[in-house]
Amino acid sequence: MPRTYATPAAVIVISTIFPAMSIIVVFLRFYTRIKIGSSSMLWIDDWLTIPALIFELVLAGLMIWGAATKSLGDLLPQPSVPGPEGYLFSTSPRQIRLQQIQYFADIAAILAFGFIKLSILFFYRKIFCSAGVNKTAFDVITWVVIVTVILWTTAFSIGAIFLCGVHPANAWATVAEVAEKCSAQLPLLEGYAISDFILDVLIWSLPIPKILTLNMSMRQKIAVMGVFLVGLLATAASATRMGIYIKYVVNAFAESDGETLITYLLFWTMIECGLGVVVICLPSLRPLYKAFPLHTIVSGVRSMLLKRRWSQESGDIGLYNVGRSANSAYLDSNFDYHKYDGSRNTYAVGAHCSGPPVGAKRALHQ
Repeated sequence: MPRTYATPAAVIVISTIFPAMSIIVVFLRFYTRIKIGSSSMLWIDDWLTIPALIFELVLAGLMIWGAATKSLGDLLPQPSVPGPEGYLFSTSPRQIRLQQIQYFADIAAILAFGFIKLSILFFYRKIFCSAGVNKTAFDVITWVVIVTVILWTTAFSIGAIFLCGVHPANAWATVAEVAEKCSAQLPLLEGYAISDFILDVLIWSLPIPKILTLNMSMRQKIAVMGVFLVGLLATAASATRMGIYIKYVVNAFAESDGETLITYLLFWTMIECGLGVVVICLPSLRPLYKAFPLHTIVSGVRSMLLKRRWSQESGDIGLYNVGRSANSAYLDSNFDYHKYDGSRNTYAVGAHCSGPPVGAKRALHQ
């Protein structure tokens, strides 16, 4: 498998930037609910972002640990067993660490994706479904999808935990032992990647028919749909990860550089997870946009910068005027004038400082 962008530095960058962004948007989500709205407005969709963020941080921590120890994003040492199939029967501390990271990262990612999906689904119910009103098709569909996501998360997380039966340590044994004792690994991970993508497409497109029935102009409908379709960014990362699974994981045990495959899979898992947490919080920040419009923030920053620049220029002008006054006083008190051959010559006398602020000698012609 070719190695291009998923370097240790790149792994650390995405594992730092996306969690930082997620922490900010989750904080702003709760700030918007409590300060701009009221604490009573906090609902299930808000609380579900917290476990999603926690599992994202776990995933990021594992990836940073792997990149910092050269187990993720770098080539492993040459197999200690000679021969073209020596990699199947040899291992090393870095290889063991890489396999441990993959094992726990898959569990954290599945749980994070589950909470992300549930959060956006309950957000749909909050804005499109009213209590005490007759059941609608959208109401029923969202409940069906919620139950599906709960079952999906439970099934794949249990499958990832018991990937090698009751002996999880087999997951970081030699490649030959993993292939023998954890034979369900490849079909499980491939099924998880494909079903994750399908659920993402279904969930992010779910509100579009409902939005089209709202009593508003088409321009407003497109704007509202655009807010939800931002989730397609996370779906794109999911599609990329699914493509890698389908192309390479089928014969993963035949790859002598399996560390590269694992790096790419976790790389896109981190991107999908980070984008997912950010995107599910964006629609909830709409009251914050109204309270602090973007053009108001930009105008305030511009005004502050112009005021600072004006203050600096005023200070420079003041210093310039002070300098001119000092020079004039210096000239008046330290120069004599002598008539000679129709011209007035000026010579410095009795200077009181180490050097005059202007030329020491000048001629003024009448």
